[in-house]
Amino acid sequence: SMPSYSLKEEDFRDGKIDILGVLSASGLAGSRSEARRNVEQGGVSVDGVQEKDVKRSFVKEDFAGDGKVIKRGKKNFMRVFW
Repeated sequence: SMPSYSLKEEDFRDGKIDILGVLSASGLAGSRSEARRNVEQGGVSVDGVQEKDVKRSFVKEDFAGDGKVIKRGKKNFMRVFW
């Protein structure tokens, strides 16, 4: 069983949330600056695809259904949905 996190309405700004917001809201990163370092160093993947763009943003519909699997490092991962 995979740990999961349900995004809340207040996590979104203007209907969008960036990758840094997803990492910090879900607890995969302690802060947005830590999340930024993880992304810049290539340690973050979304649904198995490495994410290197710190400006990548998502809308609520991206997390509908089964959500997305966000992975930070080798052993820290979480299914994030809305």
